[in-house]
Amino acid sequence: MLFEIIDGGVLAARDFVAAAVAAGIKQDGVLDMVMIHSLRPAAAAATVTQNVFRAAPTYVTQEAVADGRARTIIVNSGNANCATGSRGMADARRMGELAAELTGVAVDDTIVCSTGRIGVPLPMDRVEAGIRKLATMLSREDPVTVARGILTTDTVEKISTTRFPVGDKTVHLGAICKGAGMICPNMATMLCFITTDLAITPELLNATLQEAVKCSFNCISVDGDMSTNDTVAILANGAAGNEPLTSPDDEGYAAFAAALNHVCRDLAQQIVRDGEEVTKFLEIRVTGAPDYATAHELARKLATYTLFKCAVFGGDFNWGRIAAALGSSLLPFDPLKTTITWQGIVAWKDGEPQPYDQAAAKAAASETDHLILIDLGAGEASCTYWTSDLTPGYVEYNTH
Repeated sequence: MLFEIIDGGVLAARDFVAAAVAAGIKQDGVLDMVMIHSLRPAAAAATVTQNVFRAAPTYVTQEAVADGRARTIIVNSGNANCATGSRGMADARRMGELAAELTGVAVDDTIVCSTGRIGVPLPMDRVEAGIRKLATMLSREDPVTVARGILTTDTVEKISTTRFPVGDKTVHLGAICKGAGMICPNMATMLCFITTDLAITPELLNATLQEAVKCSFNCISVDGDMSTNDTVAILANGAAGNEPLTSPDDEGYAAFAAALNHVCRDLAQQIVRDGEEVTKFLEIRVTGAPDYATAHELARKLATYTLFKCAVFGGDFNWGRIAAALGSSLLPFDPLKTTITWQGIVAWKDGEPQPYDQAAAKAAASETDHLILIDLGAGEASCTYWTSDLTPGYVEYNTH
């Protein structure tokens, strides 16, 4: 294995500090603000939502990483600062300016993120007080509390951490994320922050992040709803002391890419498993596709097909809904070459429905984890996508 799994989250990498605080954005003293800071200059990259009605902080974040450098991340939960007009943009910029001042970095070296309710102005008196307090609390202790500080409807902290060699140096890479509802990113209400002490050029860091996001956070859905605030950001400060990676051919790059891909996929799956009121976890693998775009779109279509998700919740082995979902994509695949396998039971192959044991199918459909295999028989491309069932609990939860 190119990397090993360890503990530590965003504080596993050297020369990173962080803190979480209850600033009063949420009620009852719940943690609602986090600051993450690199003690030395860092390469940076980020990817944000493609939602046209995107939140103000996503613009500030894009500006911050435009030159490939950043050092401080300031984030609040409980308020999305989205659809808040000119005031919202001013508030997002003020968050970045104050965080930069208090951590001693340039204003354009500060990433700003928000998550929570849309259309409500930030309580800036509390936000500014929270930022000031965070700046005095920064430490390398308690990464779990830091992870907890960005949550909204999540029920658990989401953390993933790795360690890997680059030459004779040991490099750490850790991340935290949040997300449980409004989950169907296309980055291209989830946030992910990644830190590493790797030395790497901003260009290579950005390219590697984009590829990792494509096959992880862009391959999940809880409810098919794209958030206005989705952001994945990474800081790499070089504290490990390795020779800077400049090319995919450099020694150690394969280990870095593998570690980053693992962390992103791990966190993406944690989001789905913690989806609002979900009871089933589904892995959809589309293989034999002519290209990745086709495989991804078919997987996404099935993952967001309401009737299929309802069948999964009810333990109904209604594989016809898989066929209907695939066909509704309007993509030019051949059903006669397609094979549908659900929980190891082949339901459709060679243009014919296949006989199967009804009792075994019913038992399989009642299991918590599901694997659906779709082989198009038309190429070498593939895509793996993760989703959940759709439950009455989810509907009830989101009526208020």
